[in-house]
Amino acid sequence: MKTGSPEVIVIGEFFIDEVLSGFQSLPKLGEESFARRLNREVGGGAAITACGLAKLGVRVAVLGAVGASDCDFVLKRLTDCGVDCSGLERDPEEPTGLTVSVSTREDRAFFSYYGANVALESLIRRRETAAALATCRHVHFACAPDADADGALFRSLRRTTSISIDVQSHSSWLTRPASLNILKECAMFFPNEREAGWISSAFEPHDMLVKLREKGLKGVGLKLGGKGAALLWGGRHYLADPYPVETVDTTGAGDCFDAGFIFARLRGYKPERCLRIANICGALSTRALGGIAAFPTPTELADSEAQFERLS
Repeated sequence: MKTGSPEVIVIGEFFIDEVLSGFQSLPKLGEESFARRLNREVGGGAAITACGLAKLGVRVAVLGAVGASDCDFVLKRLTDCGVDCSGLERDPEEPTGLTVSVSTREDRAFFSYYGANVALESLIRRRETAAALATCRHVHFACAPDADADGALFRSLRRTTSISIDVQSHSSWLTRPASLNILKECAMFFPNEREAGWISSAFEPHDMLVKLREKGLKGVGLKLGGKGAALLWGGRHYLADPYPVETVDTTGAGDCFDAGFIFARLRGYKPERCLRIANICGALSTRALGGIAAFPTPTELADSEAQFERLS
């Protein structure tokens, strides 16, 4: 464990991921297709982003809920990465959330059971949660908070710390007008291209950033998969080309992008470099199954950034 209070607290959903990968294509209903690889890993945006930050040397803690009956695997994996798990609650009735991830080289599908994550919203609303979140430099929400009930928390936090959010493909949340009030309180919003399209009603990345800026968002890290990434920051737009990598599994790549960007901003890097680092972290995470195992070490990140600059 790293000494001292956390720089970052990540709050969100936790899952045990059963990752099946190496499919040539995803089967249609009524068809059967066999994976080439199987891996068990800790998943959920909160876990993956927290582990990435910890691997880069950031003091990070998590808040969320896991099942009392099956949490040992989750806790060991997170603590081995250097994450402070003292804020994880154990649900005596529900198991830890479970996701079966079915992945090809290009995309993936998820089949999930929410499990102990049902307690997350009540955890967010607790008075002691607000007090804990206000003590760190940055809070990252890897979930879709209640736009009506949690607005006061976001407004309060914004006065003491910076906030980022990745709502994890909750399409109904992204298409609710009230959700914009939450996003406006955040320094950074991390959507992928599909999510940005839902909330902006635009079809091209540049237009998405324009629309989101017009809606009052301050910062947007737009993840474009194999096309790289784009950034809205300080009213300006930035682009990053994709980082070349031999992809094994794309599970959690977006959450690793989040970790890279948060790390870079905490270190005071310029927007262009923050986007480049985030892009590299997301790309390198796809070298192995799951979202944690292949996240780069500081040395790997430095070497990859130097290589990226030579290729540019």
